[in-house]
Amino acid sequence: MCGSFKSLADEPSAPADVVELLDGAESAEAALNAMVAASNAGDDQAAMLLVDPAIRPLLLPSIAIERYAIDSYFLETGAFGKDKNFPGGQLFQFTLRDLVRIRSIKQLEKRLVDDKCVVFTVLTTEKSYHAEKHIHNVRSFLAIQRSDRWYLFRPFGELTNILRGNPFWQETNKPVELLQVHQSDDEHSNRKNADYELEYRLPIKLIHEHLVEAATAPEIKEANQLARKLKRYYDSIVNRTKRGDYETRSELEDAMDPIEDWVDILSGTTASLTPGLLQFAKKHGLQPEKQ
Repeated sequence: MCGSFKSLADEPSAPADVVELLDGAESAEAALNAMVAASNAGDDQAAMLLVDPAIRPLLLPSIAIERYAIDSYFLETGAFGKDKNFPGGQLFQFTLRDLVRIRSIKQLEKRLVDDKCVVFTVLTTEKSYHAEKHIHNVRSFLAIQRSDRWYLFRPFGELTNILRGNPFWQETNKPVELLQVHQSDDEHSNRKNADYELEYRLPIKLIHEHLVEAATAPEIKEANQLARKLKRYYDSIVNRTKRGDYETRSELEDAMDPIEDWVDILSGTTASLTPGLLQFAKKHGLQPEKQ
């Protein structure tokens, strides 16, 4: 005879780093605090639900690549051991890791743009993926009200690089710099002695509005459809691996071949924003850098 079920009230309390899954928040401050809690807990689902829904389509394709590339390594290693031919190195796609790197923040400024838009300037403590110590950044978050909920915007991951005018991401020999990153050194000291201070050359609200419009482009919608297809197919490979369908590493790798083709297609999604950003910058008086 089976034992009796325990009621939920009998369950132990959740660990301190388990956060509530919220779609937006009740206020701008609550959205910022919830984002920090989700990021610190490593809960990318909770963090994504606090990002402005209109911006999420620009993040999801690179997240699909990143999740597949990293998780597939652990899947393959778990099933067949370490691959002696694995070259190692950092993955360029890092939107997901950027969502969950914040450990804490200190609010420095709060600026009310209008009744549905607030800009926070904060000092963040963030996980460094290149060194053991954490790094400290002065950066801005835009809080936007949609209906009765508040969401956040800042350029996570590859969006940061393309706004910085990084030619590798823009795929152009005429990069435009909408976001400057100031590193603290002997000649320049950032506020609060931060390692880096991020400065927008145009108001973050304007940049957000442009990216919201860019996210509705047909190619972005197609990329999101492909990203969902990639995730579903990869999940099926995980399930087939668990049930023992693949007897060798090469069989598993062959099963993942279609995903590699989809990754190649998706990898240009962020760079596809470049032409529109160039026109946007010129419209507001910013010119591409001289080569």
